[in-house]
Order: sequence, then C-alpha cells, then structure tokens
Amino acid sequence: MNIPKIGMRNIKTSVSVFLCLLFFEIVNRGSSFYACIAAVICMQPTLENTYSKGISRIIGTIMGGFLGAVLLIIGESYIFEKSLIVLIPIGITILIEICVYFKQKESVSISCIVFLSIMILHRVNGDYFWYTINRIIDTSIGIIIAVAVNKFLKVPNVFKKYVNIDNKTINLK
Repeated sequence: MNIPKIGMRNIKTSVSVFLCLLFFEIVNRGSSFYACIAAVICMQPTLENTYSKGISRIIGTIMGGFLGAVLLIIGESYIFEKSLIVLIPIGITILIEICVYFKQKESVSISCIVFLSIMILHRVNGDYFWYTINRIIDTSIGIIIAVAVNKFLKVPNVFKKYVNIDNKTINLK
C-alpha cells in the first residue's frame, strides 16, 4: 500500500496552530481563533514569504481596525444606524485606496475583513477600540509562531521517507 506523504508546509501549519492553541491556553488569553487564522494564512513555503505575509497581515489589521474604530466613533455621534449601509462601502473604498497609495496591495483583503468585522459585528458592543488592539495582538502572536516554526522546525531523518520535502522547504535560512 502506498501511503501519501505529508508535506512540510502541512506539518508546519499544524504545529503552528497547535502552538497557538497551547500558548493561549497557558496564558489564559481567551480565544486563539485569530492567532490560528494568522498562522494558517502566513505559513508559506519559505521563511521570507511567511514573514512578508505576516507583515502584510499586521499592516492590514491596523489599517482596517483603525478606520473601523474612527468611523464608529464618528458614527456614534453624528450618523444614524441605518446610514452604515452607505458608510461601510465608502469605508471599504477608502481602505483599498489607502492600501494602494501606500503600496500595500497584499494588505487589502485583511484590512477590509477587519474593517467589516468591526463595523458589522462589534459596533453594537462598543468595544471596537479594544477589539482592534486585541486583533493586532492575536494576529501578531500567530505570525510570530508561524515564522518561528517555519525557521526552526526540521524533519528528523527517521521521518523523511513519510514526508514530502523539497529543497525550498528544507533550506529556510
């Protein structure tokens, strides 16, 4: 029977998620959901790509969170609840233009996702400022773990016949 080999990126992604879950459990931080997402998205075949993807995620989280918080602060004082139907797409347009202007096209998706989560899910709770700060922290934790795993995790020789490894994955300098 021919057993399919598991790729190193698969192993590193799974280990990164495990370490996020473990870290959040040990420090009693609450939900590790956003850190795990960051670890999964940021894990790339090379260390450089993992790091680059992580930086884009942090930048996007900051931009989307900041704009969402600012618009909700303004909105609480001056805008009716139903006007958010118009304000949200305007915010998305502004975010995309900011990302393009600052040459952060890789950050567009995550900035829009964080913005939407604040504008749609967290506006009722009024916790959008702390939500943004916590998303930045959680995302950063997931990215740091993914980068560390990508840098330091090597397959023991004993398991190499069961793991699909190429030179790009092994030579992560």
